[in-house]
Amino acid sequence: MKFISKFANYRVVLRHGQPAEPLTGRSAVPGLYIKFENGIVDVINEEYCKLMREHEKFGSDFILADGEVDPYANRRGSSEPPHTLTQIEYGHVGKAINPNPPIQLSADKKKLLEKMAIDMAKEMAKPMAKEMAKDLLREVLAEAEKKKSMPVVNNLSKPSKPEQIVDKPIKPKIGRPKKEVKLEVKDEVKEPKEEVKEPMIEANT
Repeated sequence: MKFISKFANYRVVLRHGQPAEPLTGRSAVPGLYIKFENGIVDVINEEYCKLMREHEKFGSDFILADGEVDPYANRRGSSEPPHTLTQIEYGHVGKAINPNPPIQLSADKKKLLEKMAIDMAKEMAKPMAKEMAKDLLREVLAEAEKKKSMPVVNNLSKPSKPEQIVDKPIKPKIGRPKKEVKLEVKDEVKEPKEEVKEPMIEANT
């Protein structure tokens, strides 16, 4: 089971250890502890899981993890403590440089800051929009005035040049001249055909 704690280096005491007592002949009893790393611990032993759920701080200092959601991620401090850095130059100790720790904000504070940022952006956008509209109008008017001042060139007013027709020279043909073929047309005279008369046969009575 996975457990999540509010604190980065949290330790849960499941069973207190007891030192040895040589006079009474009792040996030392080791304790049982569960330590969180960066606020998260994964317990495999079922007996330890049962002891964790029965612990008096269960539900207040640490809880059972529900999926991958960490509800204390925004409020939990870093497991690495802040360090004091000292600048040393040529063997002389200089100023101490202490980096500022990261600011931890809860979910409610983040929502409040986002709302404030949106309201500020809306207030700043109104005058900015007016100025942008004025600048845009000035640019449009300036371009319109430039177009008016430019001379208009009419391409149709220019006289068109007449087209010059140039006769192409005829190239002489090279080679033997072709023979001229003369066609003679003979007039055919049709002779009239003679009619052949049949002889008359007279009958003797």
